[in-house]
Amino acid sequence: MKILFVLNIGFNKGGPSVHLLTDVIESALKRGHQCHVVLKKTTDSELSGLEKLNEKYGDLLAVSLVKDMSSKKRGFVKRYLADCKYALMTSKIYKKNEYDVAFLQSTNVAWLYTGFFKKMKCPVVYNVQDIFPQNLKFSSQLPASKITYPVFCKLQNVAYKRAKRIITISHDMKQTLVEQGINSEKIDVVFNWSYDDGDIKLENIPADRVFDLGMDKSKTNVVYAGNIGKMQNVEIVAEAARLSKDDPSVHYYIIGDGANKAKVLSITDGLENVTILPMQPSRYAESIYAQADINVIPLAKGGIKTALPSKTATVLRANKPIVFCIDPKSKFEKLIDGNMHIRVVDNIDSQGLLDAIREMRSLNDKNEDDREIIKNIFSRNNANKYVEVMERMTVDSVPQF
Repeated sequence: MKILFVLNIGFNKGGPSVHLLTDVIESALKRGHQCHVVLKKTTDSELSGLEKLNEKYGDLLAVSLVKDMSSKKRGFVKRYLADCKYALMTSKIYKKNEYDVAFLQSTNVAWLYTGFFKKMKCPVVYNVQDIFPQNLKFSSQLPASKITYPVFCKLQNVAYKRAKRIITISHDMKQTLVEQGINSEKIDVVFNWSYDDGDIKLENIPADRVFDLGMDKSKTNVVYAGNIGKMQNVEIVAEAARLSKDDPSVHYYIIGDGANKAKVLSITDGLENVTILPMQPSRYAESIYAQADINVIPLAKGGIKTALPSKTATVLRANKPIVFCIDPKSKFEKLIDGNMHIRVVDNIDSQGLLDAIREMRSLNDKNEDDREIIKNIFSRNNANKYVEVMERMTVDSVPQF
């Protein structure tokens, strides 16, 4: 089977999707499929970031680099137009070739790509990592939403209907697509995974990958690390810190940068129970989650319907209590229901977050671990599931072993 991977990122630049896409591509190569990967050129070097796979699999892998059009663009409209231009540039590379299936990474201009694939008569697997434009609506980032929102919804629906299969990363996101009129039978749910499946142990992390937070071990240390944007709702962590300002036994670490950091700084101004740090390189992520006594993963109201934070799988590997601040009664809440190390609180209930933190303090002293089933759902084996979806689309092309 010959697979076309059309990606809107560059692997040399890094990011939360790189290890996921690398694993999917390697899974396809291991199963004997030819892969043509089209991605962004994000550095002055011609290197793609897939050199190790090139060395290992030789002629099975071809890589094409396209100039990154978006790196200097600011504002939604300019970014959207840059995405359209990038899509047009990629089409020049693959439109005259023949493929058994095209894999399209999540993009705001999926309607444009799927139009190219339709002309090529190439079936499409569309990987929906977040749902546009609903994600911008819930986070109040879409300009002139009353006018533009329904237009973008219709354009994205064109892509969903053109795709032969859709893979999304949570059951809540699948439900959102079904509510938009997309056939549920064409949607597969495959959860994202971490860099590894093994437990994260701080003592096993190399020194150059450890960011020492200097925590006071006599306190309960609560950590949020990641983007501080409109979608993350980190304000709920700041509000919980404000509510517990007179409790010397709890300390909060808010690590990151983004559009809403000023709000977080305003809420926590003058508080002695909060340490706020800038965004740290991704190589430190595992050590930061492992140092926490409790990790917090918040989302804006409605956010769980359009996304599931990519850090979830890695935070689970740290084997520390987790509080998700998300919409109540979500399908994700039902998935993790009954797990004593995980709590879900309403993403507008800062007192509820504080109560959960106080309730979960003692869990670090217990040996039992009932997270294995949840962690297995986020396994790296999920990369194979992506390839299996593509194989089922073209059964006659599956290599014989």
